[in-house]
Formats: sequence, C-alpha cells, structure tokens
Amino acid sequence: MKGNGASLVRRRPHPGKPRWRKAAAAFAVGLAVVSLTAACGGGTGSGSADRVLNIGFPVPPESMDPAKLSTDASLYANLAYDPLIYRAPDGSLQPRLATSWNYVGTGNKLFELKLRPDVRFSDGSPLTADVVKTNIEHFKKTSSSASLLAAVASIEAPDPLTVRVSLSQPNPILPVLFTQDFLAGNVASGPALAQPDTLATQSAGAGPYVLDPATTVSKDHYTYVPNPQYWNKNAVHYDRVVVKVLTNANTALAAIKTGQVDVLRADYTTADAAKSAGLQIAQTPLSFIGLNLTDRAGQLVPALGDVRVRQALNYAVDRQKITKALFGDYGTPTEQIQLPGEDGYNPQDFYGHDPAKARQLLAEAGYPNGFTLPVLTRTTRGTDLVIQAMADDLKQVGVQVQLTTQPDFQKYTQDLTSGKYPAYGVLAGALPIYAMGQLLFLPNASVYNPQKSSDDQLQSLYEQASVADDANRARLDQQVVRRLVELAWLVPVVFTPNLYYSRPMVGGVEATAKEPKANPVEWFPKS
Repeated sequence: MKGNGASLVRRRPHPGKPRWRKAAAAFAVGLAVVSLTAACGGGTGSGSADRVLNIGFPVPPESMDPAKLSTDASLYANLAYDPLIYRAPDGSLQPRLATSWNYVGTGNKLFELKLRPDVRFSDGSPLTADVVKTNIEHFKKTSSSASLLAAVASIEAPDPLTVRVSLSQPNPILPVLFTQDFLAGNVASGPALAQPDTLATQSAGAGPYVLDPATTVSKDHYTYVPNPQYWNKNAVHYDRVVVKVLTNANTALAAIKTGQVDVLRADYTTADAAKSAGLQIAQTPLSFIGLNLTDRAGQLVPALGDVRVRQALNYAVDRQKITKALFGDYGTPTEQIQLPGEDGYNPQDFYGHDPAKARQLLAEAGYPNGFTLPVLTRTTRGTDLVIQAMADDLKQVGVQVQLTTQPDFQKYTQDLTSGKYPAYGVLAGALPIYAMGQLLFLPNASVYNPQKSSDDQLQSLYEQASVADDANRARLDQQVVRRLVELAWLVPVVFTPNLYYSRPMVGGVEATAKEPKANPVEWFPKS
C-alpha cells in the first residue's frame, strides 16, 4: 500500500415457543422514557450561542490512553488524537499526521512514514519521528491488541520527520493498523509518554479537541473543547463535544428523541422505533456472532476432534431463521468470518441448512445419537440469544448444549482463556484477514485460540498472503477464509449491524462497508 498527499418483525411469544424467542421479544420491547441530567449543556438545537455536540455512547472508556482503549471505544480517542493515517468513510487511506507512507522493497518487512511538519500536540510539544517511535513502543507494551504489531523488530528515526519500521515477519496491513480504527497510530505527546499514567485521565494528542477534566465525570460523561494547537482549525466544527455514557438501549433512544443527545451509537433492538421517530439512521454490518469450537483436538469433548462433527454443527444451524427472528432486517446471515465485498470473502456457500446432512456426518463419525457440548457465552449485543437459538437447532440433530452465560466480560475472558470450555459464543468484528489471524485463529491468538490449534495448509496460505502485493493478497485471503470454513473451527451465524442515529441538525454521520465506524471528527452542524 502507498499513500501520499494527493491520495487521498417481532410477534408476542406464546406458550411452547423456545426460550430464546421469548428472551428475544423481551429484549426488544419496553421503551424506558427517563430524563437525563443535562449537566453538560444543551444540544445543537438548544438555542445556545455555542456550537455543542452531545453524543450518546453505550460504553465508557477503559482508559483515555489510546493504547489501553478497546477498539470498540475508539471514539473517545479519535476526538483528541489524530492518527498517522486516516481511513475515510469511503475506505480510502488519507494523510493525517503522516503525509506519505510506503513499504520499501518487496516482502512487506520494511515500512516508512513521512510526518507532517510543524504539528504540535495539545501540550505545545512538537510531533517528531522520535515521538512516533516512542508511541509505537508504548502500544506494543500496553495494548491488548499488541499482537498486531508483534512483528515490529525495530523503529528508526533517520531524520525528525521520517519513521522507519523494520519487521521480523511480514505484516501487509501496517497502513490500516496506523489508522484511527486500530489506535496504533493515535499518537500522544512525548512529555505525556514520559509520564504515561497521566494518559489515563487526560488527553495529550494532536487532534481537533482536548479532554476537559474539570467538566468530565468518569463513566458518566466526557467533555472535549477545541485544541488551540490543532494544525487544521477548519476541521474543528464544535465549541464543545460531550460524550454521555448511555448503557441502556431504550434510555439512549429516549435521550435522542427528546434532544438530550444529537448522535447515538445505537442498538438494533431500537432501530424500528428510531425509524418511526424520524431519526437519521446510518448502519452497516460489522461483527459476527456464532460458536467458536476451540477444542479442535477433542481433549475435552472427543467428538470435536473430528472435522465431520464440526461440519455437522455448521449444517445443523438455520442461519436465515435465526437472523430474521432476532435481528429482523438489520442482520446478515453468514457462514464465514468476512463481510461481503471485503478481501477474503467467498461468494459461494459451503454449508447451507441441511439437518439430514448433519445427522449423516455425525453417524459417520461415530455419534449417531449425538453428544453433549458445554458452551460458554456472553450477553453483549445479543450473543447469548444467538447461542440459545443455535442450541435449539443443534438439539434437532442430537447435540445437547450445556450453556453457561457469563455477563461479566472480564470473567468471561478469564474463563475463555483458561481453556476449560470446549466451545464458546463469540462476537468479533470483521477485520483484515491478517489481523483476524493474529487475534482469532492462529496459534498465537491467545484469547480466541486458547488451545493453540494449528493447520499446516491454513498457516501456509496465511504466510503467502502476508508477503503478497495487494492484488495477490486478495486471492490468498479468500483461500484462507475458505480453509477456515472447511475446517469448521467456527460456526458463524450472523453479522450484526453497527448503528448510529442522528438528529436532523447534524451532518456527516456515516457508517459504510468500507469504514463501519462513524467518526465524530467528520460530524458538523447543519445550518
């Protein structure tokens, strides 16, 4: 990759219906109309002389340090930290703190960035190559996504505005990793990195806004004001931006309907009500939900060691039915981990819904009467409801699911990485295949592959894609995904939507297939 300055329908359940359908109905009804404390000022339509943008967001930040934020909460960082490379709503990579970038030579092992001159952070210190070097090292040490940069062997600063990254292994997606979506390129100032603990509650970026700690209440609302040092003042559209933490979907809907927030990162359960209220809706598929069969060697459940059994589970699940019942028009059925139109996507289905084929494969593998499958799941974004629906389908072919639901994400992760469950409900965002390998299916994907499963053919295809140019990598990524589908390590069911609601006075709120995360630096008040 290169970049330069020029490129740039729900029914009431009746007795006898499955539990998951009852839960789904309960999950989607009951609008709680509550008032919110307007501690952070009115919205853009309040008549105030200031231009104020109020945003509703479903989760608070784990930290204000971009390296310690989850990518799901990247909005908090993007207001205050410009990335090295910017991914626009159309998916194009555009200059931000870096004006150009490219791989040097072939093999995707040496990467160079040229930085924008005369940029200062909000604390007044300058952007230099040494500061970028320190930021990358900080990310590698502290981020939960550090494995994405595991191949970074050394970083050089041959001059104040040039950064050269040397890799021990090929990494073909560094330009994407240095965008705002992955946070590795959201650069903090040198003085702040000298005292990194300060980044937990303050911002020290070179973005359009700066966090105002005096008017921020942790886990309730976060207030940003314009950064007086910002290099591109024409891109600052508001005098104040307030992000309000609204964890309940119905409360959040009430807030935007009554004008207490102007833009909302929303939940699919309220989409029909939002549409009826005349709100602007931006949405695109983003994360898949399904089963991850981690016991691929059959150590806990011997049946899972046979690929025919894992494939049988894929044939048994009715993806179309589950998607329609739980997500209506806002879900996309899937049997693979990649989105349509993205590198790696396979247009031809491998499975389909075929319970007879599932029973045949189970019998051939020595399990004509099925088996018992313990499953751990989480509750986020309806993951538990999808797994309950899958359990109903699996029961029809003799597989009895023993379901453990863990609503606490930290405990869920601890139980997952312990390796004591053979399968678990997974919610994972669709990413470039190289990134999904590092986080989801390669042996070094410690969280999502706790038993360190490997496959020689899959590994070979992945390595070939890592060194390939863009055109050849697309073809190889497709083969990687096809191999994963054949191995049946996972049973994906549905892509859930990333949804944003906005009031008519706010423009620029976009969620697209090429950039599913709407970015508040793009939003502006309509006159």
